[in-house]
Amino acid sequence: MSRMALLFALLLSCSPSEKDGLIEREKFINIHHEILTIETAYQLKYRALGIYKDSLKHSVDVVLKKNGVTFDQYSKTYSYYAVNQKDLQKINKELIGIIEKD
Repeated sequence: MSRMALLFALLLSCSPSEKDGLIEREKFINIHHEILTIETAYQLKYRALGIYKDSLKHSVDVVLKKNGVTFDQYSKTYSYYAVNQKDLQKINKELIGIIEKD
């Protein structure tokens, strides 16, 4: 019976993790900070999303490319934290700290 338990534990440890393919937390925080800063600047300057949507997308793509990350990875990571609200709250607190230092 203990062999079955060991086999089951090994199978569970080899299964894909919920965090597979996500951007590392600190890297995500830095990328997310940059994107939020860019988005805020566009909102303040243009006010209407229709005016700056394409330019914002290009700017976000530049940030992601600079960091070696795809939009899908960023989106998947953001979605993970959106579902895991306690983690997202911690990230937001860190972002507030970064912004306060700026």
